[in-house]
Amino acid sequence: MTIEARLENMQNQLSNVIELLQISISSLHTKKAVANFLGKSQKTIDNYIKNESFIKGKHYFINDSGKVEFIPVAIVEFKKNPTHKIKVIEKKEEIEKKTIVLSETSSNILKGIV
Repeated sequence: MTIEARLENMQNQLSNVIELLQISISSLHTKKAVANFLGKSQKTIDNYIKNESFIKGKHYFINDSGKVEFIPVAIVEFKKNPTHKIKVIEKKEEIEKKTIVLSETSSNILKGIV
């Protein structure tokens, strides 16, 4: 078999694999399917959305019925690049200043200590 024939054979096989892959990833629209594909729980997928590991418009979108629908190609790319991590979102809480009123005895004791 010549090199050209082998390359053509490899190209045909690659085309077949690409077609099969496109058929298989077309089912990556639901949270359950994405979780199974990534080997994660559905709660983790929710966390990826909440923490913006999955970017709206890139990895998913909201369909006409208001449900999250995933973009298969972006999910495959997400799996190929495992550098993502769940981001911790810190909520800044305002600390209220409270005025503590001490009794006269307590106040005298503290004045004596300080």
